[in-house]
Amino acid sequence: MISQEDFDKFVESYNTDFRYLLSRAASGSYDCLITSFGVLKDLYDVIIKLHETTHLEFRIVPYPLTFRASDPFLTSLGFDPRHIANIYGFLEHVKRTQGREFEECIAGNDPVKCAVAGFPHGSS
Repeated sequence: MISQEDFDKFVESYNTDFRYLLSRAASGSYDCLITSFGVLKDLYDVIIKLHETTHLEFRIVPYPLTFRASDPFLTSLGFDPRHIANIYGFLEHVKRTQGREFEECIAGNDPVKCAVAGFPHGSS
């Protein structure tokens, strides 16, 4: 069984990865980012399942996977208004390239396409 200390490190690692992906979005680097968020969603699901089925506690709270309309949260992570606009731009990019909302894409019901440079996969 996983120890509380290992679980804490696992959650901390997830949070670090989440901040990294947000940093990519904040810089406007959207290429294949939705795929990375899909992988992160799987990790988030494992964390939640471990918490629900074991004695493990959230001494470190995992960041929520949704960041829509979360200016105070994004600001608390160190993003300025320009970066926040780029993060929200990523949500628009997902809608444009995937044809559905970010949350629908990472839900994992259908595969997502790796969109590059603002175009759906396979476009040029």
